[in-house]
Amino acid sequence: MALQLLTLLLPAAALLVGAGVALLSVAQLSGTQQEMLGLLPYLLVIVAGTLGVGFKRGRVLLAALNLGGAYLLIQTSLQTSLARPDNYVLFSLLSLLLPLNFALIAWYKERGVLTWVGCARVVGVLLGYAVLFALKQSGELAYWLPSLPTSMIEMAFAQTFLSDAAAWAFGVSLLPVLLSLGLRKTHADAGILAAWGAALVMLVWFDQAMISSLFVSAALLALSVSVVQNSYNMAFIDELTGIPARRALRDKLATLGKQYTIAMMDIDHFKKFNDTYGHDVGDQVLRMVAAKINQVRGGGKAYRFGGEEFTVVFAGKEEHEAEPFLEEVRQTIANYPMRIRGDQRPKDNETGKQRRNESSESEIVTVTISIGAAHKQDIHANPDAVIKSADQALYQAKGAGRNQTVISTQPKVAEPKPRKSAARRSKRDYARR
Repeated sequence: MALQLLTLLLPAAALLVGAGVALLSVAQLSGTQQEMLGLLPYLLVIVAGTLGVGFKRGRVLLAALNLGGAYLLIQTSLQTSLARPDNYVLFSLLSLLLPLNFALIAWYKERGVLTWVGCARVVGVLLGYAVLFALKQSGELAYWLPSLPTSMIEMAFAQTFLSDAAAWAFGVSLLPVLLSLGLRKTHADAGILAAWGAALVMLVWFDQAMISSLFVSAALLALSVSVVQNSYNMAFIDELTGIPARRALRDKLATLGKQYTIAMMDIDHFKKFNDTYGHDVGDQVLRMVAAKINQVRGGGKAYRFGGEEFTVVFAGKEEHEAEPFLEEVRQTIANYPMRIRGDQRPKDNETGKQRRNESSESEIVTVTISIGAAHKQDIHANPDAVIKSADQALYQAKGAGRNQTVISTQPKVAEPKPRKSAARRSKRDYARR
């Protein structure tokens, strides 16, 4: 889980670090370059918003509008000193609105973009900034300063511009942002966390030149990248097993050289397993098998071909070189004792761990796979022909008794079925039924 979260956060973190590094040298930019940098966030709001609408990622659109509304308010109304009463009141209110909007956005469920719920959320985000802008233009905010609570006047940290109230707002808003990331584990949530962090840095060191342009741009890029990453995962990563899907395999096949081996794998008696235990347990089997195949050594790359079929590609290897690594995977799966638990599954991990040690709470089954492999030869016009040869070897493995590896040039003879020991008679062995 920690590695998954780190993978999600890495691109966004890199963008924010890049913005911090760029801040050190922004003073060296010419006037024209600084003006172009000031316009960049507007362009990125359009990019991130368009991606959010196009890929039906409403929370990305809302986060982009939240940043865009704040940035527009800063550029049009906060370009003079905060010593002015109206500017200070506006900055204080903005410091509360920005993080609280992120808290709501993080907690929202995706309800579409062009729906009444989606449109209401868009209006809700933009309305707060429109009200602040109207109040600033009316000149009313200057008279609000004496009535501000002490928490909005005293600074939370020395030499910064974040009030105690704003610090509390950011602290409270961080909880739903982190919870959403931990529970959903999506790229969009990583982008929202990056936007929250960028807003915090921008407001804490608000007096730094071009800080709003740099950090808002970095956050908007993180949101845009999150949509691209999510779309890539939908297209190239199998949702159930988490390994590359068939489309990713097609891309891999297009890059192979003249020497490679393709192995086709199939779970033995998978339909009977589904009929006996149900599709939920069948999905667990698929995930387990995929995880073991994904650990293949020897430079192999695993893919889910479809259904209960998997593919492993060995670039630069012939089948006799790949065979030991395929056999290792087959034996690992065959020797893995998979426990099938009853319907009364515990809700917490500790209880589940205790029950897994009780034979009355679970049944052990053996899952096996059959493997067929073929390497590129002159008779193969393309990778599809190699896959066909590997499929033929797979059929031979199944016809010879299953739970074995057959290579296309040297098919194996089926081994005699071993007798079950007394210790294994209580287990259901789907490889030998």
